[in-house]
Amino acid sequence: MEKKRLVNNEECVILLGTTTVEPIFEDQKMVDDWFPIKMNETEGLCDDEERRVHIQVCYKPAGAKKSLSIDEFELLKVIGKGSFGKVMQVRKKDTNRIYAMKIIRKSHVVERSEISHTLAERNVLVKINNPFIVGLKFSFQTAEKLYLVLAFVNGGELFYHLQKDGAFTEDRSRFYISELLCALECLHKYDIIYRDLKPENILLDYSGHIALCDFGLCKLNMTDKNKTNTFCGTPEYLAPELLLGKGYTKVVDWWTLGVLLYEMMTGLPPFYDENTNEMYKKILQQPLTFPSEMSPLAQDILSKLLNREPTERLGNNGSEEIKAHPFFGGIDWVKLYNKKYQPPFKPNVSSATDTSNFDEEFTSEVPLDSVSEGFTYEDRDKHIGSMVSSSLMSSTLNSRPLSRQVGMGNRGR
Repeated sequence: MEKKRLVNNEECVILLGTTTVEPIFEDQKMVDDWFPIKMNETEGLCDDEERRVHIQVCYKPAGAKKSLSIDEFELLKVIGKGSFGKVMQVRKKDTNRIYAMKIIRKSHVVERSEISHTLAERNVLVKINNPFIVGLKFSFQTAEKLYLVLAFVNGGELFYHLQKDGAFTEDRSRFYISELLCALECLHKYDIIYRDLKPENILLDYSGHIALCDFGLCKLNMTDKNKTNTFCGTPEYLAPELLLGKGYTKVVDWWTLGVLLYEMMTGLPPFYDENTNEMYKKILQQPLTFPSEMSPLAQDILSKLLNREPTERLGNNGSEEIKAHPFFGGIDWVKLYNKKYQPPFKPNVSSATDTSNFDEEFTSEVPLDSVSEGFTYEDRDKHIGSMVSSSLMSSTLNSRPLSRQVGMGNRGR
């Protein structure tokens, strides 16, 4: 008796057995043949009928590396754009797999003294393997440009969905914050401060899980007690200790997590003002207020995350302190990490190449490997390219497959 399974409403025999293949250990030499299957008698599959399987095996030395180039990718759509260059949806020609390609102009990197930020982004992506962080697949460069090839996440920016809905329910907000908490926890374990948490830097995948992207403002090599003084981030999300120039630690990320949770549940950051200076004053001095419909648990966790004193802020003793708050009561964190919870919202995604959740201003453009409008190359770019290449060589920014989109948007209210 054979084991059978319904596939597309048709009965299919499942072959349960083993075979032996001897590869030819010569570079690119292929074994291509039909091999007999030894059946598993205990499964009742032993009879006189010979079964075979077609196998192709090709040996390639593990150390063999091939430099990638833009010619190996088909440019499909522009999905983002900034002063640094473009982000495009691409198809790798040899595998037909879809990726997001971030193209960075080296001239921009040097002009803005952002070599360290560019290296930080790439180095973070190389280090981290987390289900809620967009990972790097390949990276390569030319004399004028850097190319980061990332997983294509096409459910759109959280900012896009938040603008469309106005605000999220408490349950939906809790789901996103929980996954983000896992992403930030992972970064902190590697002594990395994220520093730029905001809805524009969070993507949704096709099933509705979050994916954190854009690591250009990350600060590396930050142990629990280390402080840094760099003034950076998005005005609405800046923590009081950063504004006061006191120096800040990893705990700054928990302030931004609180700001994001507040914004998701109400539609605006807690201290938002169109006048940036007034907003800074509010961040430093204005009492935190809540809408009457917000639950007591939500108010409590927000009060603790948005504590102006970093040493008293929830999370100062680590991420587990935040996870233990009753706001997250009932969450199985292992189940959450393994994406076993059903997301509360599923983006409208029709296929792997669907770009309907991206701004038409970008997707209507012809995808070309060129600088953004308004920027031109000069002869000095050759010199600039060599400067950046020298800096990157120590960081081995060459083509290499790694363990695993980049969102961009203008923040408008």
